Amino acid sequence: MRSMRGWWLGLAAAMLLSACATTGSRLVEPGPNPAGQKLTINSEMEWTRGADSRYQVWTIDGELLNLLYLIPYVKEGEYIFLGQRQGKRRPDGPYYHRGMRQDELRDLISDGLLQAGLVGIEASNLRPVNFGSHEGLRFDLTMVNSEGLAYQGYVAAFEHEKGLALAIWIAPSEYYFPRDAAKVSRMLDTLRWNSGG
Repeated sequence: MRSMRGWWLGLAAAMLLSACATTGSRLVEPGPNPAGQKLTINSEMEWTRGADSRYQVWTIDGELLNLLYLIPYVKEGEYIFLGQRQGKRRPDGPYYHRGMRQDELRDLISDGLLQAGLVGIEASNLRPVNFGSHEGLRFDLTMVNSEGLAYQGYVAAFEHEKGLALAIWIAPSEYYFPRDAAKVSRMLDTLRWNSGG
């Protein structure tokens, strides 16, 4: 069995397959913050994040204890966590397509997490949410790693003119999830896409 650190690193590698490695970290202060190209989010807490790229990874206590993935846009036909594209050689898999129903997006994201090495994934509480002028969705996650440690998380997603904006927060069910769940939930509702300029 892989260690917990190996499991997290495998998740990070799969979710962020095509992006360049982040170096260093910067403080994210409470208030409105950029979350990548044209995507903003309002945080109630301090976080650290890696260098800007096509995605951002934020953490409070370290990547093994809480991770927030922010992807401003997944393009048409692209793997849900970036990287490979759908094609004749890869016709099946968790590839995003514009106009998917909310339940299809939930299942697509869950399938991507399964391919990233998570087990026992259960998605619940699927609901519509408006992110400014964009209609989207939220749902909750539970999962277990290969050592039996339980995790919980939240997903928020909405379509805009460039593709699908996606945010995923994951933390251990014991202590870290209950400690930050309410603040992160409110935070995810503040996701906005700035279409201008």
